[in-house]
Amino acid sequence: MRLIGLFLLFSCVVFTASAEEEQLELLLSGISGEAGSIRPVDLEILTRMLEYADKQEKTIFELLNESFLYLQERGLRIRLNGDDLRGLNRRFELGGKRVNTLLPVEKMDHIEIGAVLQENQAAMEVFLFEKHSDFLELGDFYLSEHFGFTSLEKDWYRGGFGVKVKYLIMSLALEELNLYEEGKIAIWVKGIPRPKRWRIDPIRERRDFSE
Repeated sequence: MRLIGLFLLFSCVVFTASAEEEQLELLLSGISGEAGSIRPVDLEILTRMLEYADKQEKTIFELLNESFLYLQERGLRIRLNGDDLRGLNRRFELGGKRVNTLLPVEKMDHIEIGAVLQENQAAMEVFLFEKHSDFLELGDFYLSEHFGFTSLEKDWYRGGFGVKVKYLIMSLALEELNLYEEGKIAIWVKGIPRPKRWRIDPIRERRDFSE
């Protein structure tokens, strides 16, 4: 009986995880566009993606990482519009100061993520209207108008570019970001042997939101 109970528990966990993945895949499958082109994500689908993240208590980094895995496997690339993200930020809290330092929505033109379709593309690219800087516990973060990661894989953002961290008297490049535990990230900065670990708040619908 104990073995049967463990089997049923394991099956339930696997089924739940599979159902979550299928839910996001269903949303992403609704993005239209020509093969080999960058597909814009319309406001309705982006809204549903954030609703999914809110329901599953996902951080913005977890949502983007899961989306990339789906897109990469199918040779797809999408664009998230900054105006849409700013509008939805009135309804959804995207993760607080730590997220806003690394992904400043107020200055964002757009995000591209997915398969690399051209030589000059990276797995994830963020385009800002202007440079951005802010302080986090590690130091001052300086973001170029164009920054991102050259490659992504499950729970990893690798090959960081366009982000510098002023640590003491040094200016160091952000190299990697790891989703090492649910709701937590580790950031690797060049020249510092150990990563800085942070808890990241999940995407949440604001309680005071009204249409």
